[in-house]
Amino acid sequence: MKFLITATFLILSQLAFAQVNNAIIFDKMIHDFGDVNEESNEVSCVFTFKNISDQPIKILRVETSCGCTTPQYSREEIKPGDSGIIKAVYGTRGRPNSFNKNLYVHFSNSTAFQTLVIKGNVIPAANLAKKPQEYTTNYSNLSFTQTIASFPKLTKYQILHTKIKIYNYNGYPIKILGVKSMPDYVSLDLQDSLLDVDDSLVITVTCDGSKVTKIGDNYEQISLLTDDEGSDVKSIYVHTNLREDYSKLSAKELAMAPVLHIDKTLPLDYGVKTAGARFKDVIVITNKGKKDLDIIKIIPSCSCISFAIANQKIKPNESVKLYINIDTVNQSIALHNKYLTIISNDPKKPEMSIKMIMDIRR
Repeated sequence: MKFLITATFLILSQLAFAQVNNAIIFDKMIHDFGDVNEESNEVSCVFTFKNISDQPIKILRVETSCGCTTPQYSREEIKPGDSGIIKAVYGTRGRPNSFNKNLYVHFSNSTAFQTLVIKGNVIPAANLAKKPQEYTTNYSNLSFTQTIASFPKLTKYQILHTKIKIYNYNGYPIKILGVKSMPDYVSLDLQDSLLDVDDSLVITVTCDGSKVTKIGDNYEQISLLTDDEGSDVKSIYVHTNLREDYSKLSAKELAMAPVLHIDKTLPLDYGVKTAGARFKDVIVITNKGKKDLDIIKIIPSCSCISFAIANQKIKPNESVKLYINIDTVNQSIALHNKYLTIISNDPKKPEMSIKMIMDIRR
């Protein structure tokens, strides 16, 4: 009898794990590839699901947690009793060591999504052992010291430079043939653009602040076109954090400047919130200066934060309300610190960071 109860419990546990909702059952939720070789270029697996309802269902879309994973899935409606598939393809080139990636499946019969997991361990190509340690990011047959050219403190009148080094760890020469989608405020010096075997080159990235139009944090993608057989397009990114330069204002100019003031004591502590809760807050922004206050940009640190403000130009001694909405759906069970950054023309605090604390529990 004890054995029967235990076996029944195990069967029910497995069924509960595999059943997404009242309409769908998966054959598995996790696929472990185990050890795979980087030279294999890609590995794939298939998740099969069955429609156990009395209505047809359809996959609306499948999202992934990383661009290294490509989903393929049944596009047609799945009739009652029929099955469909979701195929996950993982690119191994330039991605040695362990991986754990998610696929998010959105079905037509539910507003929630189902998470599928692929994991495994990529055994590095043998010639990676010769790669110098400073090259931390493998990208098919090339390795980069970094893939983001960052300019975190940029003003409108600065021209700044940074360098990205590339190393060829494969068995044949690779050439950079050209550049695509480069913003007009960036220029690249690619040297001779040819990487012999076990050779490296340095890309000098130059950013002209006078040509950057977006205040605050911005990312632009640049494509390097190569003749690499593993992957001919390599993406690098340019990060700019443009700020106005108020350092040369006189004492008289500072006395006449706008002054941003909020009616809240920071940080904003929202206490314990149940997972999935949605709540609101209102912050009153007042200009206590002598010139118009311009709210140039408001940047939330998380997609769970949305906001609305009626007017971004505030006259002296006037106020405006900033409405904040926080949605804890899909947030982890933990103590969270979130931020809402207000960028303005207040020279003494051009970047005000509003910290929000919330303890999300089940």
